[in-house]
Amino acid sequence: MHSIGSNLTPRMELPLSSRLMHSEAVKQSDRPSSFPDLLMSGVSQVNSMQHDADSQVHEMLTGGDVSQVEVLTAVQKADMAFRMLVQVRNKLMSAYEEIQAIRI
Repeated sequence: MHSIGSNLTPRMELPLSSRLMHSEAVKQSDRPSSFPDLLMSGVSQVNSMQHDADSQVHEMLTGGDVSQVEVLTAVQKADMAFRMLVQVRNKLMSAYEEIQAIRI
């Protein structure tokens, strides 16, 4: 009797110290310097996901070598990222309105 996942190929992983050093390097190099930079980074990532999903849909419709599963996954990821971005915008607007309502 086989256990679930026994037919999967093992993944090659970096040692823990290498993974930590790599994650620190990524954090330092990709870290936005301010809140507006963080927002712009998020918007550009969502935009990139939308363009990727659009190009995969176009490729599938024109007979390209892309599976329906890949296209559906890309479209759903882009949709979820966009919905998250809209929620962030809504929370920011709500916070801004609360700050405006404060009487000094």
